[in-house]
Amino acid sequence: MGEKDIAEKKLEDYNDVFADILNVLLFEEDYIDQKELSDGDTESIYKTEYSNMRNQYRDTSKYYNNVGIVISKFGIENESEIDYDMPIRIMGYDYGSYRKQIDNGNARYPVITIILNFSDRRWKKPLCLKDVLDMPKGIEKFVEDYKIKVFDIAYLSDETISKFKSTFKHVAHFLKNRRELDNYQPLDEEIEHLEEFLDLLRIFTGDEKYSEIKDGLLKRQKEGQVVTMCTVVEKFTNEGIEQGILQGIEQGIEQGIEQGIEQGIQQGIEQEQIQIILNMHKQGCDDVTISKLTGILLDKVTEILERV
Repeated sequence: MGEKDIAEKKLEDYNDVFADILNVLLFEEDYIDQKELSDGDTESIYKTEYSNMRNQYRDTSKYYNNVGIVISKFGIENESEIDYDMPIRIMGYDYGSYRKQIDNGNARYPVITIILNFSDRRWKKPLCLKDVLDMPKGIEKFVEDYKIKVFDIAYLSDETISKFKSTFKHVAHFLKNRRELDNYQPLDEEIEHLEEFLDLLRIFTGDEKYSEIKDGLLKRQKEGQVVTMCTVVEKFTNEGIEQGILQGIEQGIEQGIEQGIEQGIQQGIEQEQIQIILNMHKQGCDDVTISKLTGILLDKVTEILERV
């Protein structure tokens, strides 16, 4: 399991975030009450055409209950790249849940899975089973289709993003605006699941600075301070400036030492050249001869001898 998958699942595993995603993107109304959600299983077993048993894992799933009775099951799959076999994969996940209902003798309830596309590309195809299959002419009308529900998070409208009530609002807002960071305006709203959010930012951006500022921001939140994206940006910027100053000082010291060494070496070389010139002059060599034998420029030899 990749680090990105883990970070995404950690945030979505919170009932308020899970319900918020479904209510805004799928139902477009407050249909799911987070209090009626319970953790669902993410592993299912299926039999291959060779009668071998295989297991498969979905990202996040929750049971939706009414008076303690399961009335439906929801799954969320997270994708950072377009998977052209996604309709088949979703069929497998949903079938695994239905198969379990049959095996356990449970009442049959619906299973619904959505896909969150976290990439910077729109998910155009595949959106159904028929998009995946190569079908001979004349057979398509006999093939049952299976459609999937994909939501491009980086392309959600501002109106849609404003409807989120959980930390996922900050995720959607950041992903939408990171393509235009010059115009990025951070949300001045509290980030409830701060640690998970910062982990996602670190993974999405590849910038380890989000890890460096995490402890300080979590401490503020623990002390009762409200931490918003404005706070994160401020902390990120200030620490970046401080780090830049420290690096500048360190570089200045290193450069000063290097320059001093270079100057010392150069001075040493010049002193050695002067001594050679003087010694040869005492032996009766003229300026031209000294220059030819030592390789030192004639003008420099003459300048040195004129000093003595």
